[in-house]
Amino acid sequence: MLRLFLTGVLLALVSACAGVAPVPPDGWQPLAPGLAHRAWAPWPDSDVQALRVDLRQLRLALSPPAESGLPVDQMASGRGALASVNASFFNREFRPRGVTVSDGQLWPVLLKAPAGAKDPLLACDTQCVIRFDAPPTPEPAWRLAVSGTPWLVRDGQARTAEDDASCASLCANTHPRTAVGLDASGRHLLVLLAAGRRGEVKGLTLAQTAQLMRELGAVQAFNLDGGGSSTLLIGGESRLPRPLNEPALRRVANALHVLTP
Repeated sequence: MLRLFLTGVLLALVSACAGVAPVPPDGWQPLAPGLAHRAWAPWPDSDVQALRVDLRQLRLALSPPAESGLPVDQMASGRGALASVNASFFNREFRPRGVTVSDGQLWPVLLKAPAGAKDPLLACDTQCVIRFDAPPTPEPAWRLAVSGTPWLVRDGQARTAEDDASCASLCANTHPRTAVGLDASGRHLLVLLAAGRRGEVKGLTLAQTAQLMRELGAVQAFNLDGGGSSTLLIGGESRLPRPLNEPALRRVANALHVLTP
């Protein structure tokens, strides 16, 4: 025990002398009041990053329809954002799937989900919630809404490999990922991104993504668009390693921005 203690003290002193902040025991590094970042490799062939956003200190915004079809780093709505990530699934015309609301305005044209599909949804008014029974039209008070598919964590229960078997291409195969969730208090938004299609770094299955979201503290979570769309900007700089076959940021339908109040 004494050896472990002395080793910890030595590492802290080395970090301090080098001008590098020591990594907290839980792996979260503060970026700004209310925003923390974590990067780790839960499996040898993985490269994962996460954001934890205190919704009492910071606010979320979804880029507007006028910016549809731009890469996240070219969206004016994200200028000055602490962090930005890609959001909706979309079609070739960059129309998002599911109910989508930016700054209280419903997107004019929506790409509908397949018949019978139930897309989960993140909606925010004075607070943010995740709905698995999303209505076909937004509630009047919603200032932001973004849909995804499928669910990852529901009431604290994470999806499994058996759940993934019903959608093998999207779910059971490994891909770059973007996912969003809320903790039990509803105070913290949790965003997870996984690099993939980078040689040995393949990406994650959705069951793996769900497991990590649950470990981060999410009790409700769902999958956003992934693959080449997965994008993480911190302070305007791209931080998620890109697929080797797609080095430039992909044009997307919209993005979630983390902003100061």
